[in-house]
Amino acid sequence: MPKTTLVFAALLIILGVGAFLLSGSRTALLPAYVGVALAIFGGLALAFEGGRKHLMHVAAVVALLGALAPAAALVIRAAQMSPLALTVNVGMLALCAWLLVLMVQSFIAARRAA
Repeated sequence: MPKTTLVFAALLIILGVGAFLLSGSRTALLPAYVGVALAIFGGLALAFEGGRKHLMHVAAVVALLGALAPAAALVIRAAQMSPLALTVNVGMLALCAWLLVLMVQSFIAARRAA
């Protein structure tokens, strides 16, 4: 799961930096910030076998928050968003939610195997 987390982290960083380059708005970097946090925890989980379970649970919380933030923004003000902002929010929501689903499935499989 740490390698999968790193892939999703890279995708979020690309999304955020790309949106920033297109818009110039610092808020467009929000997916990149979440991606950096996920990359840190994913990298630490690869490096420290003993703490992998705990680090991946923290990464799951980051993914959950990364899904909730754009979901709330979409519910509150989707009609007022620019097309780029709407795309970035939907993209961040999809990536974080997809990663969270994969993590929960992995946690369930690990629990059953133990």
